[in-house]
Amino acid sequence: MSISQSESEDWRRSEPRIPIDLGSAPFLGSRENGQPSFAYLLRDVSSSGVGVIVPLWAGMAPLEIGEAVNFHLPFQLNKRFYNQGVIRWQKILVEGQMCGAHLEKRVPLRYPIYVAFETGDIRFAVEEFGIPSVEDLIEQILEDAFYLKKGIGIYFEHLAPYFTRHGRLRVEKESGASEDLVTRIRRQIQENVRTVEGLKNTANKRAAEPPFPSVADLESLRAAIALELNLKVLSERFNASTVLPYLRSVRLLEHQLYTNFNTLVLVHLQTSGRRVVGSVVP
Repeated sequence: MSISQSESEDWRRSEPRIPIDLGSAPFLGSRENGQPSFAYLLRDVSSSGVGVIVPLWAGMAPLEIGEAVNFHLPFQLNKRFYNQGVIRWQKILVEGQMCGAHLEKRVPLRYPIYVAFETGDIRFAVEEFGIPSVEDLIEQILEDAFYLKKGIGIYFEHLAPYFTRHGRLRVEKESGASEDLVTRIRRQIQENVRTVEGLKNTANKRAAEPPFPSVADLESLRAAIALELNLKVLSERFNASTVLPYLRSVRLLEHQLYTNFNTLVLVHLQTSGRRVVGSVVP
């Protein structure tokens, strides 16, 4: 699918767009084609779409027109929520790739945070979900993230025998010694589970200074939720019916972790003084 530059310019002007300024804290999105995840900054919303800036990291393939993506952040229109869409236009700028997406797939609201199309406001309505405070929401998000990450480890242990038999690869550790691929992945998952657990324990103390989560906390969580397995490569290499269901389950857990991360980005925006409509003051 292709759209000419003039056509994409016309589409950009076809409806009013409400600008959004949420600073430089990026969200995480995923691509249906199996390419690696991408970071994005919200730029604007309209009656049926969203505009984003995607920093083009080294080696990253730009988003393509017609490509389906998941923003893992709910957008509300007429009391319905959407988080997935199709790229309608794109333009490469110095700061990254500017894209517009038409949102199409309805989703349930997992956490009490969403972007309202009518105003461009970030709605943060914890009380509507029966959550007493922002601190309780943070604890819930990190508790969920902890068990989601442990779930990836459980699925990996089911996959490990197949990788051991069919993929006897060795990788170099930073120390210069080598270890087999299964051992490396298992070690990375365990380290990342400990990182999420540490963040959860920090949040439970409720006396963090600066307010939790900080930029450093978000960076730690972003690194910890990054998937230790290359699912695209593994899906192509191990196509047995016994393997693919586990890989699909791991992908689902990964995407749920993106939602957790994006929700904490919004919490960070609130605690750092950004205007988040409907938010509860800690």
